[in-house]
Amino acid sequence: MKTSSERRTIRFAAWLAIALLTLFIHPPQSASGNAYYALLSQPYAAVETPLVTLENGTDGTSILNANHTNARITIDATQSQLTYNYSLNVVSNNASSCEVRLEEFYNTDISRINATIILHDNSNSSQQITMSGGNLTQTNTYFDLASNGTIHVGVMDLIESSEGTTILNVYIRTRTLNTTTYTLYILTFEFT
Repeated sequence: MKTSSERRTIRFAAWLAIALLTLFIHPPQSASGNAYYALLSQPYAAVETPLVTLENGTDGTSILNANHTNARITIDATQSQLTYNYSLNVVSNNASSCEVRLEEFYNTDISRINATIILHDNSNSSQQITMSGGNLTQTNTYFDLASNGTIHVGVMDLIESSEGTTILNVYIRTRTLNTTTYTLYILTFEFT
């Protein structure tokens, strides 16, 4: 009596013989062609300079990715109140003014941190996100960024209530004035 592996081997050999016999009786035909329209293709999307780019602030707390459109701000929070006015710079690449705001989309362990995150241009400021007592409040208020100008992300009145790590992921939403089209940049705050 044959085992199942021997039967499989015999079945495989039979199918292989049938396939080879079919190839000898009906040999494959050759085919040819050319790429006539290959050079006439047009792109469907244009590549544009981003509306803004991110730059390291003077507080030494930010790390940028290669194309300056995403960043991470790492701050050592303590039980003493700290302020970082220049954690990150948002720089306009546009000849026209635009608007910028911060929007939280993910967080972990915010109950250990009290802080207010603002946008400012050294003259005016706009409170964007407040974390206090485990609650997070965001204003969804746009801040004006002048053409070819710079605004700063600041972390005000930062204090921790316990040891640990808090992550706050926000979008930097930018849009040209009087439009509904926007671009999102990802900014991660890490409070250790």
